[in-house]
Amino acid sequence: MPSKDSTNITGNPIPLIALDDLTAGETKGVEIELDDVATKFSGKEGKRLNLIIWHQGNEIRVFKNACPHIGLPLETFPNRFLTVDKKHLICSAHAATFDHSGTCIAGPCPGKSLTEYKTTTLDGWLMLG
Repeated sequence: MPSKDSTNITGNPIPLIALDDLTAGETKGVEIELDDVATKFSGKEGKRLNLIIWHQGNEIRVFKNACPHIGLPLETFPNRFLTVDKKHLICSAHAATFDHSGTCIAGPCPGKSLTEYKTTTLDGWLMLG
């Protein structure tokens, strides 16, 4: 089962993408900056989070864009996360293949899972948190 993660320090939802910009059966890569109080006062660059948004029919899932095999991003080219038949996510580095729940079903990390993030929708937006 994929691990669930909550990176939202403030508890406020973070906007990811307008729902109108998502097409069923497609994926999008999104990178966001996570701001927390310590980052704002330290003057250092904030932590960035690279995500995969997968619109699967009536369901939208969001995963961290990091293969559990060695942590590389899944895609070589922007927004290219799916197998040819568009049924699975695939890592371009070592062909690890992931089902709709984010569990590796083939390749070098069988049984391991992508980190999945909780989302909600609000005013036509997909929100993290």
